[in-house]
Amino acid sequence: MEQTVLAWAGDAAELAAAADLYATVFAEPPYDENPQQSRTTFLDRVDRYRSAPDFRLVLAWHDGEVVGLALGNGIAAGDWWRDRIVPQLPKTTAAEWLGDECFSVIELATAPARRRGGVGAKILAVLLDGLPYSTAVLSAYSDAEPARRFYRANGWTEVATGLRIGESPELCVYGLRLDDADAD
Repeated sequence: MEQTVLAWAGDAAELAAAADLYATVFAEPPYDENPQQSRTTFLDRVDRYRSAPDFRLVLAWHDGEVVGLALGNGIAAGDWWRDRIVPQLPKTTAAEWLGDECFSVIELATAPARRRGGVGAKILAVLLDGLPYSTAVLSAYSDAEPARRFYRANGWTEVATGLRIGESPELCVYGLRLDDADAD
């Protein structure tokens, strides 16, 4: 089952299809999010991050349907990572993984029927391709074990565990050295 992976070009219908996929994926355990709220949250995130450095939204398509998405941007002063995550990390870890040259993978979602078929790895590779950063980071719920296995299998290093943002579920942080990924 071949997919086409393309950067989002700003089309509203494509964004709506991506939001629908996001709502479907994050209604599943362990996220258990309200689909309508999730859809709205995703659209708000895209709108908020569009002005961030190196904003990217990558969509995987199969037979006219969005089957995967990845959203990310360069980390800047005042963003979630700098304000909420960095203070919880040892200074050496923060400097190593979240220095001035860091890209954040904000969201990654694959349609349930397309998992374990390479869609997630493909959209993640397209999202990170050619970036002017030395590292990338992402967070995952600690109890989202399938997602955590996926990240480890795709070369991501577990940087920190047991983090909390307010009342959120416990988070893990993963990092990837982009200069190493480019050498492959």
